Amino acid sequence: MATTDLRLLAMDDAASWFWVKLMWLIIECGADGRAVFGAGRMPHIADVARLRFRMTETEFKTQMETQSKTELIVWDAETGTLGFPRELQPDRRTIANRINGAKGGRPPKKRINERTDPAQRYLPPMAISGGKSAMTETQTETQPGSRAPIAKLAGTDISKATASLEPTKDQIDAVYKRIGPKAFEAAGYDLAKDLGNYLCARQWAGDGLKRGLSAERIERVVLDEIERIVERETKAGRRINGFGYFQKGVAKAIEAADASAPLTVADHLAEKDWEAAMKDWLRNGAKDERPRLEDFAKARAA
Repeated sequence: MATTDLRLLAMDDAASWFWVKLMWLIIECGADGRAVFGAGRMPHIADVARLRFRMTETEFKTQMETQSKTELIVWDAETGTLGFPRELQPDRRTIANRINGAKGGRPPKKRINERTDPAQRYLPPMAISGGKSAMTETQTETQPGSRAPIAKLAGTDISKATASLEPTKDQIDAVYKRIGPKAFEAAGYDLAKDLGNYLCARQWAGDGLKRGLSAERIERVVLDEIERIVERETKAGRRINGFGYFQKGVAKAIEAADASAPLTVADHLAEKDWEAAMKDWLRNGAKDERPRLEDFAKARAA
């Protein structure tokens, strides 16, 4: 399609390359020719625009709307759905076969079971000693009826309590946007220059909120653990390959964090000092030793 479609041939090189990168993005992060921004493996649209296409979110949306007018892509701005053009979309039969295959497919016709096995076809049903009355008596003796409502009530209360701690999507997004860029910089990356993303920070935000941690506490735990890992690997002479290296370590730190421990005024001031030092460090080309949050915390505590 890229070499024969008149719509693509009429476009300039930049627009054609933009279309090709969109197709690869759907293949990488989508399924069945479609992908939804911020769902599943697909990052948020702002992160994709900045990291993959080197443009703002508004510019990215404008480019997609332009190409959707000629039906080179399928783009729904309300749901954030991006898809292949009609010519590349899988047909219904292909999708149905894929779903059936995931369920195990069609069973073989000659599989032997109690209906098709000649050795079992004419056997009489087995008689059970005592019948239904014996089963009822046994159930009454081993499972008193007075206990069932209590267990059911306890399970209902636990479910309600768990549901009340479940954070909303907006709450997770707010914490993710707060800790993501800071964690990326704490790991030694430059938001403007380095490729990659900090999508795992969204999982940290959700885990922390489920445990009842505040946004400030989640941010402090994440940054402290990333600094600890960076210091450990630097001393050992090992290289950190990608931001995903911190995922397991930070997840364990969040699980062990104390939700009842409040942040002090000194902690807030130390965090602001560290953020300013990090900006200066990156602005100077990251030549000197990277600032550490715990150093500023000790200085404020003293």
